[in-house]
Amino acid sequence: MEKNFSVNRMNKLFSIREIAQLLNVPAPTLRFWEEKGLFSVKKGANRYRQYTVRDLMRIANVIFFRNLGIPVSNVHEMEECTLEQYTRQIEEVQLHLKQRIRSYGQMYRRTQNQLQHLEAVQQLMLLGTSEEEVPFDAVATFDYFEQDKLIQYVQDPSCYVRYFNTKDMSTEVRSIIVSSSYSGQNLIWKKCPGTHFITFLIREKVDRDYESDVIQTLTKLQTRYQTGCLLARYLLTAKEGGERIDYLKAYLEVEPLSGQHSEKE
Repeated sequence: MEKNFSVNRMNKLFSIREIAQLLNVPAPTLRFWEEKGLFSVKKGANRYRQYTVRDLMRIANVIFFRNLGIPVSNVHEMEECTLEQYTRQIEEVQLHLKQRIRSYGQMYRRTQNQLQHLEAVQQLMLLGTSEEEVPFDAVATFDYFEQDKLIQYVQDPSCYVRYFNTKDMSTEVRSIIVSSSYSGQNLIWKKCPGTHFITFLIREKVDRDYESDVIQTLTKLQTRYQTGCLLARYLLTAKEGGERIDYLKAYLEVEPLSGQHSEKE
């Protein structure tokens, strides 16, 4: 009787819906794998697929290889490998996965940077102005045809800085953050000991030719400070009041006017 029960179980037929539920695989994926020749399934008189226990185990093996990261096109090859070929295939997959892990690590760090920029925007909205040290060492002029700097910008747009001499705000210069060891002729600003900076938020209306509120804020601050250079670092772009806004963090070089003392805002 036990033997008959076992035989009956082996002869059991499954629908595609049952296979999908048992193996947690979408039915369209099963059809796709079948089209690619990873397995074949007989159809009954009603033209519906009828999966056997053998088919079930065959599909389970396909899922195992896919979970290893084996491409669909290589699954059948994996089942026909010698030990040496199997080793080579697994090592190639492992190398590919390591590269993907590095790539995902970089993506994760970029998302962390974006969250930090969001937090910076929110803090600047709340605080208005405050004394703060510039977190980068130098900036150099940046032209869009310079491939190395363009790649740097693509990897992290917050390395983009606009440099101003506040005596003449029409002196805007596109620049990019560089290391303290940078010595190119296009170096435009380098951190110096003893200089003081205050920060504030700059809003630029993207769809209004980058109309900015920087002059308004600067004019107020110049009633209290002598101002030098202004470094406007790009943070992010988001909608505010229905308009697309570029948010930049301004680092304004300041000295108190005669008779006034520097203080945190």
